[in-house]
Amino acid sequence: MRISLVRCPCINLPYPPPIGLAYISSFLKAAGHKIFIFDLNVELFHRVGTEEREKWSIPDVSILGDLSENIASKYNELFKHYVQEILKTDARVIGFSVWDSNVFLSLKLAREIKDIDRERIVVFGGPECFPRWSGRTFIESDVVDAVVYGEAEETLKEIVDSLQKSDKIEPCAGSIVKKDGQIIDCGMRLPLKDLDTLPFPDFDGFAVDKYLTRMLPILFNRGCPKKCTYCSTPSTIPVYRWRTAHFIYEEMKYQLQKYPDKAGFDSFSPALNSNLKEISKLCDLIIQDKLEFCWSGFAFVDSRLDFDLLKKMKKAGCSGLNIGIESGSQRVVDKMKKGFRIDEAERLLRDAHHAGIETVVNFMIGFPGEAEEDFQETLNFISRNRDFFSYIGSMATCWIEPYIYIFDHPEEFDIVINSNAHDWYSLDGKNNYEIRQERKKLFENFISSLTKKVNFPKANLDNDNLNLFRLGL
Repeated sequence: MRISLVRCPCINLPYPPPIGLAYISSFLKAAGHKIFIFDLNVELFHRVGTEEREKWSIPDVSILGDLSENIASKYNELFKHYVQEILKTDARVIGFSVWDSNVFLSLKLAREIKDIDRERIVVFGGPECFPRWSGRTFIESDVVDAVVYGEAEETLKEIVDSLQKSDKIEPCAGSIVKKDGQIIDCGMRLPLKDLDTLPFPDFDGFAVDKYLTRMLPILFNRGCPKKCTYCSTPSTIPVYRWRTAHFIYEEMKYQLQKYPDKAGFDSFSPALNSNLKEISKLCDLIIQDKLEFCWSGFAFVDSRLDFDLLKKMKKAGCSGLNIGIESGSQRVVDKMKKGFRIDEAERLLRDAHHAGIETVVNFMIGFPGEAEEDFQETLNFISRNRDFFSYIGSMATCWIEPYIYIFDHPEEFDIVINSNAHDWYSLDGKNNYEIRQERKKLFENFISSLTKKVNFPKANLDNDNLNLFRLGL
């Protein structure tokens, strides 16, 4: 069957090619299907004006949402062109990768496709498609035939198989479908057990030279062994699995041979250091073959990630780690259930620095229970350690939404959650939206006042090679 995979604007800057769609593409190709790729997020980025591109770099859903509506109005003829290009593929199934910031344009494009040809099957998948987010809303639309949530490879294949067999979409795990006038949520699909059985992600069809980086995305694992109370991963990817060093290394060699102008890889797993035994083996393989390329990714604080292993990682090409510190207060870190001591975080930053690995650190402001003294401890942490990290990758006020532990257990944190993720307050009145916004301003002013400036990474829109550390977005 002919299948088109589409990602609409606006999802931050186009950095790097979307690995989720690349995995789906390779999985469906292995099953014998013809795949067409339309990453309109990168295509439109290069065709809009400078003002729009500058807004594209701001990781704020409301700003990106407004930008989407502006682009839809200003560049409507361009969108009609892409609708025709998608239809020209004769794809029976058109799958959309839907994020919270590209909902408007995804629905617009789906409607324009359906207005021309009602026989095309439109499937929505992606992060926004979980039932407690927007999945239920999407399936109620007359332009969406099925919604896929969770790991999509096997689910989308089953949907395609049912269309080939009976010309109907049959209910299958991991989907929300319509049948006999009813909406059926088929429940979460059990995650694939062995990630090494997946074909390597396929970037054919992606305009790889248009993405603002010389890095390719890679996964070291899926899920996360941590159960941080502010994170949706434990609920949306409930089973942690890792890839073996052998298969990661074979993919690295394969992709670099295919794309020799690329400099290396960014891991988009929750934490590349979640299996240190495999990381050490991966380093051995790279060092043994004397290959030279760089790799980086997200990491959590782990006392076992010591100086010797960090030196080995650097020798094998590890150039950067993006670390979720979140708070300088041990009391708050414990409430987050991050499972580390503040002194361990400081040791990791120093060891990484001395090993030659750059680090990005991330912080969260206004976590439930964070008092003024806790906030001050975070500022003190930055002061003590500012010589040992390169950037603050993200600085976010705490928001609470479905699939996050806090959302389902507000009584444990003495909070009340109102109408949206940002609209919550503590019962003692010491933490609310206004207080969090004020602390955010204090945080930003504090960063600006430091003798050695600690910057937030900025995109240079005139440079095709973004700084490695745009991972914080």
